[in-house]
Amino acid sequence: MQTSQDRSKIKQKRIMTYFIKAANEIIKQEGIGAVTIRKAADIAGYASATLYNYFDNLPHLVFLATMHYLGEYHAALPRYLAGCKNSVERYMAICQCFTEFSLDEPEIYKLLFFTHGDEKLEEYTRQYYELFPEKIKKDWPAPLDKIFNINNIYRRSAIMLDDCVNEGFLSRESADAFNDIALMVSKCILQDFQDGLLDKDTALKKTMDYYHHLLGSYLDPAHRNLMPDLESLKRPQVTPGEVELAAQA
Repeated sequence: MQTSQDRSKIKQKRIMTYFIKAANEIIKQEGIGAVTIRKAADIAGYASATLYNYFDNLPHLVFLATMHYLGEYHAALPRYLAGCKNSVERYMAICQCFTEFSLDEPEIYKLLFFTHGDEKLEEYTRQYYELFPEKIKKDWPAPLDKIFNINNIYRRSAIMLDDCVNEGFLSRESADAFNDIALMVSKCILQDFQDGLLDKDTALKKTMDYYHHLLGSYLDPAHRNLMPDLESLKRPQVTPGEVELAAQA
C-alpha cells in the first residue's frame, strides 16, 4: 500500500521528468542557451513558478537535461576498451573516446565536465540516476565501474590514472602533474574548437598528440614502450543496431 510519502515521490519524479524532457527538446532544436523557464514550463504543461518547487534554478534543470547526451558516449566506452592490455592503453582509449564525443557536442560536454565551483553538480548527477535508473550502467569493466557517475573530469581522469600508479607505470606525483596539464590542454582545445579556431579533425589530433607526448614523458622510462599507437585508438566501427541502442541509453 502506497503511503503519502510514496505518492509524493512519484509525483515529484513525474513532474521533474516532464520538465527535463521539455528542456531536452529545446536543447535539441535550439541549443542550451535557448532554454528558459517559461519555454520549459510551456512544453511541460505547467506554470513557470512550478519549476522552483522541484529544481533549485534553471541551471539545475539544464544540467539534468544535458545528462541525456551521455548515453551514446557511455555505450561506446566498452568498445574503445576492447583489446586494451594494460592501464596505460585503457587510459588513452578512454581519452580518445571522451575527446571524440566532446567534440561532437562541445557546449554540452563543457557544461557537464568542465564546470567548476558548483559543489551541487555531484548531487545533481546522483539525482539524475535516481530519476532515470535505467541509465545506470551495470557490470562495467574497471575502471568504468568507478567513473561513469562522476561528472568532474579531473576526478574521472585521476581515478583512471590510479590504475597506472598501482601497476607501477608512473608515480603518484607524476600522475597528478600530468592530470593538471593534460586537462588544461583538453579544455583549451575544446574551447578553440567551439570558437571556430580549429576544425574537428585538427582538434582531435592535437588533443591526442599532446596526451600521447605528455603521458609518455611522465611514465617511468622502463614503461614508455606501453604507449599505444594513436592509430589503434580511433573510433571503432558501430553497427546500426548499436547506434539505435545508444540513442535509447
